[in-house]
Amino acid sequence: MKFKELGERLNKIGERIENHKVTQILRRALSSYFFPLVTAVVSVGCYYLGWDIVNIWYLCLSGTAIMICCKDVSPALCLILFFSMLPSEQHSPGASNYLVSAPILAQEIIGVVFFIGTVIFRLVRGIVKGQFKITPVFWGIVALSVALALNGIFYSHYTARSLLFGLALSAIIIIFYIFCYCNFGRGEKTFMQIAYYFIALAAAVTLELGVLYITKRSRAAEVGWRSVLGFGWGTYNQAGLMLTMAIPAWFYLAGKHKRGYFFLIGAVANEGACFLSQSRQAMLMSLVVLCACCVWILIWDKGRKRIIDLAMMGAVIALIIIAAGIMHERVFAFLKGALDKESLSSGSGRTWLWGLGWQNFLHNPLFGVGFYDPMAYTEYETLADGSKKLISWGVGYFSETDLSHSIPRMCHNTVFQLLSAGGIVGLIAYVFHRTQTVISYINNRTPERTLIGLTMCVILLMSLLDNHIFYIIPTIHYAILLALLTATEKEKEKKKVDTQTEQVATDA
Repeated sequence: MKFKELGERLNKIGERIENHKVTQILRRALSSYFFPLVTAVVSVGCYYLGWDIVNIWYLCLSGTAIMICCKDVSPALCLILFFSMLPSEQHSPGASNYLVSAPILAQEIIGVVFFIGTVIFRLVRGIVKGQFKITPVFWGIVALSVALALNGIFYSHYTARSLLFGLALSAIIIIFYIFCYCNFGRGEKTFMQIAYYFIALAAAVTLELGVLYITKRSRAAEVGWRSVLGFGWGTYNQAGLMLTMAIPAWFYLAGKHKRGYFFLIGAVANEGACFLSQSRQAMLMSLVVLCACCVWILIWDKGRKRIIDLAMMGAVIALIIIAAGIMHERVFAFLKGALDKESLSSGSGRTWLWGLGWQNFLHNPLFGVGFYDPMAYTEYETLADGSKKLISWGVGYFSETDLSHSIPRMCHNTVFQLLSAGGIVGLIAYVFHRTQTVISYINNRTPERTLIGLTMCVILLMSLLDNHIFYIIPTIHYAILLALLTATEKEKEKKKVDTQTEQVATDA
């Protein structure tokens, strides 16, 4: 009874807020197609001015307003995407203590508390109103979450840090999945907005990448481009992921608009930015996703529009061949720097990491050794010249004095990481989860669900060569996309029910 009363009170509070004039104005602004543009301008401007706290307040207050004013809280995805572009280069944690200084940290905590408070309100309200439904995909998430929490259990050197990290990943997936399932819209406008969010993010990343090419040209000539393509918020690999995630959005909008073939030009420019990021996994996987999207749009479009699509694709391929022939020296120099033989032969050390992941699996095949192995520091090999070669990794990427030491070192491959950290249990849970998501998509193939599915594939494909799926922010992105994919299953069920109702009425 108390639970029911709580739900009624929350509904009344929510209805009063939703019907207020100020709320309606904010709702229109936050749900407009200009919102991602404004967010991109604020993000890029604060990045170069070093106004990190201004950007943080913008994200927190905008997020709070979305939670309070909007029935469809999908604009929050825009903020979460641009949160990836914090902090600025001059206030990067490795170069400055600005973000952890007392006055700034206090403001960050206040802003986050405001936002989290409204998120909890919407989460509880959505569950109380019965907006969350348990589906087969949810059971796959539960299985994966349990496996992540059990990582490394019964290993001889098991540490509680593995439990904490596994619980953190599990909590992120489950909480964001339930929250988005309950509160995100499922109409065509929602997916149109989501597509623009990813495009705005790619545009902002491309701009910052272009500035690096212009301002660090002299230094790049001495040490190579990849070494200078770093941002305050991450490396070229992170930039490559964000750029690649936007490719399906271009094709979705191309299919939705009457003259959408102009969006195909944007997709080509986006692909060029992926190559300029010099992230090798982005170069490879973006081409795979681009080809899949080309097939998708040719199947989707009909008649004259399909002919124009084919003509534009042919023209782009011809232009690339001609440009490569004219500027072959520059092209070869660029590719030589990005695809050097030494790095390619070992996958930039990835094959070594995969081997160590396999060895970890053999130490504890059922549950793995966990995300952290405190004994790994002692595993060195003494070479003939007396020097020592590291044959295993420590519990984190960084030294013990580094604030980022809590981040575990990983295998740069989803399968080897699961075998290393979670053993057979972890891999089986992941396969079960992945099978459920594939079945979910097959059962209701729409352009909107294809957009979500392809964007999820970007994260999954890139994680075959990196650790994205095991990091906090990409995991949030994945959970949100997964919720959207699952929530739209109801569309097919509804159509089926409507058809049955019509048939009954006809028979009567």
